[in-house]
Amino acid sequence: MNLGQALILSIVIAVIILENYGYGYWMISRPVMAGPIIGLIMGDLQTGLLVGASVELMYMGVLPIGGSVPPNAQIAGMLSTVFAITNGGRAEIGISLALPIGILAQLLIMFAWNINIGLMHRADKYIAEGNIKKIERTHLLGLPIFFLVFFIPTFLAIYLGSDAVTSVVNAMPAILTDGLKVASGILPAVGMAMLLKMMNFKKYWSFFIFGFILAVYLNLNVLAISLIAFCLVMAFATLGQRDTAFDDFDDFDDATDESKEKHTLIDNHVLKGTFVRSFFSMTSINYERYTSLGFCYAMIPTIKKLYDKPEDQIAALKRHNEFFNCYPYTGNAVMGVSIALEESLALGTEGVNSEAISATKSALMGPLSGIGDSVFKAVFMTIFAAIGAGMAMEGNVIGPIIFIVPNVTLNVLSRWYFIKYGYEFGSTIIMKMRGSQVIDKFIEGATVVGLMVVGAMSVSFVKVPVALTWNFGEIEIVLLDLINSIVPGILSLLLVLGFYKILTKQKRGMFTCIVLSFIIGIAGKVIGLF
Repeated sequence: MNLGQALILSIVIAVIILENYGYGYWMISRPVMAGPIIGLIMGDLQTGLLVGASVELMYMGVLPIGGSVPPNAQIAGMLSTVFAITNGGRAEIGISLALPIGILAQLLIMFAWNINIGLMHRADKYIAEGNIKKIERTHLLGLPIFFLVFFIPTFLAIYLGSDAVTSVVNAMPAILTDGLKVASGILPAVGMAMLLKMMNFKKYWSFFIFGFILAVYLNLNVLAISLIAFCLVMAFATLGQRDTAFDDFDDFDDATDESKEKHTLIDNHVLKGTFVRSFFSMTSINYERYTSLGFCYAMIPTIKKLYDKPEDQIAALKRHNEFFNCYPYTGNAVMGVSIALEESLALGTEGVNSEAISATKSALMGPLSGIGDSVFKAVFMTIFAAIGAGMAMEGNVIGPIIFIVPNVTLNVLSRWYFIKYGYEFGSTIIMKMRGSQVIDKFIEGATVVGLMVVGAMSVSFVKVPVALTWNFGEIEIVLLDLINSIVPGILSLLLVLGFYKILTKQKRGMFTCIVLSFIIGIAGKVIGLF
């Protein structure tokens, strides 16, 4: 690849990966979407579809929960696609590089988060001066920081590394590359096991098995099983309402009625301004105060609207540059509630003061993060990633679209309505939801759907291609057919459960599982198992 091609491709990759933190969290950098984009640019869409889908499955359960920074799936998917295509469309080469690339990207993100700490202290200085324009510019400096942190190593990897990778690949013995192919079929089991660990598998394991049974005995696909799971959850909810005489939901309805308040200072223009700025809430994310400056940035239209005196603006800016960490979509509900509280404070409402606003933000972060991580990220995104990846692995270009459309729709609608209703109902409705256990029931229902989908995915995506055969006279016995005649797909299921066991026993079990996948694939090929 020449200098110009490497430069353009690196810029494209850095701009795409930037969405993960810099602008919007649109999911376009997820492997199932970004792999085909890179493949299309490089003139090999089919390899992009295959590599992107494979890396998506491999990293499916590797999610940044609670502000953690795991190995990065996004840049792993894109660079793996680049290396697969530059090696003649050999998907197994790209997939085998996904883990080291993901770990490298993990280090780069941690580096950027540390750089952004400097932005916090620079913003503190401008907040003390009441200089809003410089506060905004400081927050947005996160965009070039993240861009450069990804662009420079990506360019070096593509420009200097592709030839080196090609030389290494050409020198590989065939048995090694074949072993890597087997490993690429085993690796999705790691992602499935990670999801089980996140979804309270010990309590709800029966739904996982149920999803597996529906897939192997009725041949239902992931979409059909997710719909069945949704119907089951709704049926349980209906029966539960009858048992409890609708108490919980009566409380919920009462809460909405009680918490409706008249607002006089904030108009729709301010809410829309906050909505647009919320897409940049993670631009300056850092290890010291996480997304505090992004929250402050989103609150600036409200602060400018409510307070004329510089000292009042400075006090509000300081309040909203305190530690904040919440899932980006549900975090908008905290913004809506904070707008309502700031308005009450500006109107002189009794009992509303600076401490109450900070305490409310802190109280809402936990439950709303739980909903975001467990429902939006671990279940919603996983379901559509599984459906999209399954189609992409068959070369169907609709797969990435099936993944991205629901996620973009959810991003836009949830951000807007969380702000709108957070402002309209204030904190009362969310605190009532906590008391009435509506949130717990919501998470429980999402877990049931998620586990049934993972059970189905274990069959569809985890491949254990045992090739042992025996001949008795004219009769040939194929071991894999014999096993599947007893319980279809049982090897895939056992592999996922085995990895789950490792993950629950070891702190860094993910790395153990990935290394084991490669060992099983390569060693199995050597001894003739595969």
